[in-house]
Amino acid sequence: MNTSDLVAKLADHWDMTQSDARELLDTIIHTFNDNIAAGKRFTVPELGTFGTNTRKKRKSFNPHYEQYMMLPPKRVVEFNASKGIKEDLKKVDIDDE
Repeated sequence: MNTSDLVAKLADHWDMTQSDARELLDTIIHTFNDNIAAGKRFTVPELGTFGTNTRKKRKSFNPHYEQYMMLPPKRVVEFNASKGIKEDLKKVDIDDE
């Protein structure tokens, strides 16, 4: 599924124009991004919890130069899926994909 598919489904489900659905989706995405950038943790029921985590600096090996180097601390996005999504994934057979 891509963005245009999602916009079409939103427009069809909520009986709105695709431009209104696109504006709604953009607002949701910008709200998510603003909260994540601010370091706030938030939960979307039936989807999961979004937040940030800080990775400590660490040593990594660069195979091209055959040297170790220190990677700086880094903020990363975290997502923990809801219980319902995790249970649905257990039901799917890997061979079906």
